[in-house]
Amino acid sequence: MSGVLVTAVALPLLVAAVLVLFRLGPPRTAQGAVVASAIAFVAAMAVLVVTAVDGPTSAVVTDGEGGARLGLTADRVGGVLIALTTLVGLIVQSFGSRSLLGDPRARRFHLLALVLTSATAAVAVAATGAGLLVAWIVTSVALVALLGHRAPWPPAVEARRRTGWSFLVGDAALVGAVLLAVFTIGDIDMRSIGADAAALDGEDFLGTSALSVVALLLVVAGVARSALVPIHRWLPSTLAAPTPVSALLHAGVVNGAGVLLIRFSPVFGSSATAMTVAFALGMLTALVATAVMLVRTDVKGALVWSTSGQMGFMVLQLGVGAFAAALFHIVGHALYKAALFLGAGGAITAHTRQGRRPHLGRSDAATLRSTPVRLIVGLAVPLAAFALALFVIDPHLTAAARILIVVFGTLSIGRAANGWMGSTPFTVRPSVVTAVAGVFVGVFAYVGGITLFENFVADVVPYDVPAAVGPVWVAVLLVAIALAIGVVAFAPGPRGDSWRRSAYVWLFSTGAARPIAPAAPAHERSSTRSAPALAPSDAPAPLTVGDPA
Repeated sequence: MSGVLVTAVALPLLVAAVLVLFRLGPPRTAQGAVVASAIAFVAAMAVLVVTAVDGPTSAVVTDGEGGARLGLTADRVGGVLIALTTLVGLIVQSFGSRSLLGDPRARRFHLLALVLTSATAAVAVAATGAGLLVAWIVTSVALVALLGHRAPWPPAVEARRRTGWSFLVGDAALVGAVLLAVFTIGDIDMRSIGADAAALDGEDFLGTSALSVVALLLVVAGVARSALVPIHRWLPSTLAAPTPVSALLHAGVVNGAGVLLIRFSPVFGSSATAMTVAFALGMLTALVATAVMLVRTDVKGALVWSTSGQMGFMVLQLGVGAFAAALFHIVGHALYKAALFLGAGGAITAHTRQGRRPHLGRSDAATLRSTPVRLIVGLAVPLAAFALALFVIDPHLTAAARILIVVFGTLSIGRAANGWMGSTPFTVRPSVVTAVAGVFVGVFAYVGGITLFENFVADVVPYDVPAAVGPVWVAVLLVAIALAIGVVAFAPGPRGDSWRRSAYVWLFSTGAARPIAPAAPAHERSSTRSAPALAPSDAPAPLTVGDPA
């Protein structure tokens, strides 16, 4: 089985090297990339089945004492992650072979996507900390190169620059974490990371525990990779990337914080400081990015900010110690967001078709949009569904994780139910009935999925995490946020209107991309340098509101 594990991870990289060596054209390169991705996915599924039935499998070069020096190791978490990575790689390669047909840089895309797939899979199953670091850096380089797919286009150049600097911060933090571990206890063996975490806890670094420093550096690396505040501006800039690149990014690479912190869960879960910082940044990102997403009017822009908000919620789950729930979130978000990005081009067509559907009568529409109906279907019904699902299924979740899942799950599925009622062609009763049924089905599927993952990885990730943020702090923070939002949303009079306008303007300006001035031709630049400066009286007066344009 070790050969199958190596095939799942290394085959895309090897095929990319062969395609470069033989200098095949774009059509043959696309075919080779799709075939390699398909074989890698089949191998990854075989690894997942074996790890589920027989336990961890490894392909490792060891030292004299049995410690890992180089290689790959896959447990149930690693099996899930490489299966997900290779599946996304296969879907995107197949889509790109059609959508980039005729693109002069299509061959470059397929080669870099193969490299990115191999590197991302290696991050999930690397047997040593140093090996994970190398794969992490290769992932950064490959993604930055893919973002420059349209090299001379200024937005693509800006996206590559921003992403490169942000990744440099995160990668430097991960380099620091791995080097600190190497200089104190030696390279981390991912097969026995619990023992290495205990050894790190016994080492001192600048007057504090080496484990706490390593855990904080891991959080910084994850924050940069998953576009959390304050290192989040790189993700909105990637709107310039082609759709296949966006799908690879949002379905795979941007989940880096979850993959990294789950793999290092014994280290991360032993530091209260690291878990608190991750929780705080995750909460801030979830709130800000989701609010910005709600004011975006473009499809891809809303998807990008939605991804940032989802990454914030994923890190929130990690901060309260719900590692299995975070893994379930990674898988669900990756598949869902890949489908959305690959289908973004058809969103206008879908909207047009929806506009041709029969419309509700005026009285039915008014009833479905009334406040009581929206509150019942969007708030009361989801809460009742979660209460019933948690009672019937009873997942192994901490109190803090239950609070988070119920609050954010209610808001998400309640908004979806209200959206359904606003677009359905049915009359009032069928609309409400189908919305309520959809809420119960969605809630039970979500809680059931979390429970399934919890049982599947119970022997791999810890359940009881003493350093995790507790339920009291989670509840207090959520109540404070709800009160603040309520004050702004429902404050009466001119002051309330001013607060709401200011909030909208701030969110809209936060989500807006910084304008990029195109480079002036050489003859214009030279004439500009030689032109005399305008005197204040010669300068055009700025336009004000009401001036004729």
